[in-house]
Amino acid sequence: MNQAIEKFIDDTMDRQIADLQSLIRIPSVSRGEPKPGMPYGENVYNALMRAEQIARELGFEKVFDVEKRCGVIEYGEGDELVAVMAHLDVVPEGTGWRYPPYGAEIHDGAMYGRGTADDKGAAVSALYALAAIKQSGLKMKRRVRILLGCDEERGSTGMMRYKEVEGEPDLAFTPDASYPLVNSEMNIMHITYKKQYPCAVSARVGTAGNVIPAQAQATAAGQVFEAIGKEGHASQPEHADNALLKLIGLLSQAYLPAEDGKTFQGLAQKLCGTCHGEGLGVDLSDASGRLTLAPTLLNAGKEGVDLTFDIRYPASFSCEELLLRLTAAMGEIGFAEKEHSDSRGHYIAPETELVSTLMSVYGALSGDTAAAPISIGGGTYAREFANAVATGVTRPDRPDLCHVANENILLSEIAFNTRFMAESLRRLAAE
Repeated sequence: MNQAIEKFIDDTMDRQIADLQSLIRIPSVSRGEPKPGMPYGENVYNALMRAEQIARELGFEKVFDVEKRCGVIEYGEGDELVAVMAHLDVVPEGTGWRYPPYGAEIHDGAMYGRGTADDKGAAVSALYALAAIKQSGLKMKRRVRILLGCDEERGSTGMMRYKEVEGEPDLAFTPDASYPLVNSEMNIMHITYKKQYPCAVSARVGTAGNVIPAQAQATAAGQVFEAIGKEGHASQPEHADNALLKLIGLLSQAYLPAEDGKTFQGLAQKLCGTCHGEGLGVDLSDASGRLTLAPTLLNAGKEGVDLTFDIRYPASFSCEELLLRLTAAMGEIGFAEKEHSDSRGHYIAPETELVSTLMSVYGALSGDTAAAPISIGGGTYAREFANAVATGVTRPDRPDLCHVANENILLSEIAFNTRFMAESLRRLAAE
């Protein structure tokens, strides 16, 4: 690495840590109650304002935002643009934390808090990486923008609005996945089915459509049913323990009024014991991966039962084909589609300048020169732009802590991430 860049990163590590703590302590759960000038709520707005303040304290002069939906920090010269996209919103904290989820406490060399890994840690590293480039005085051949989205966890509407207003970058990466680099992302569907009838079961389970719940509770026939599992990201249901599935299993075996019993027995037959949709006839696979399906939200009451699925499915299958199979299977047990959203997958070839440069940087800094790009079921900002990939910040030897209790980042990882982004930007944007 350039010595000036290296020195700047080393000299500012205490500041990086303190700035990240200041962001973690803002509970910027995606899409809070909108207020004038605060489209995603006050806490998300406060996180954006704090991030912009950090950028100004680092000496950046071009700092603005698109309708308080996406922050923009720009540096450099040239007609072409390199973008680094991170996000400041987080999923709800959930339960089971060892340390306060918004405390940003440091224990045994790690900072704990919602957003440390997903994605505020990366946002701070991106700001300091670009500041290191600026401090080095290197001549730039491309402009660089750090884009700080505010609604990634609930649909990326902020980044979509940025693209409508500002257009596409020429090259882009988002540090919101796993090293070494993700060049293939599967399709993502969120779909809610409803069975409308006078239901005697009462339940509200789940915190977000892309989070597997760790706790689930329902009341029915004068009884309380409770299930405990392990929280996780819905793109990796095999690494979690879905409490909602457990609750469905409990209710299917309980003595319930006839229609309630039929409802939950049918759901159990279709869903329990699997995370690949076998019971629904949608166990699909191709080179991009195997379909995963996780129920994440349940709302049961006097008007019926609503159940939401998070589905990550292979790139070669269409939304229409998947909907036909799902709706036929759920129709067999009395459920009809209420609503759905679909995000198409994303692929960038390994031989492109973007992928080859980032892979080279990762190999040089990590020593793992045999690493190869990977495919994931998760969805990142990369799919919002034509020439973009996801890379970092989860190391291959570390568990994926996104969306789970005790989310944390090692302080040594903060340093690595800042170096990785600085060197990547040096090679992509400096002469």
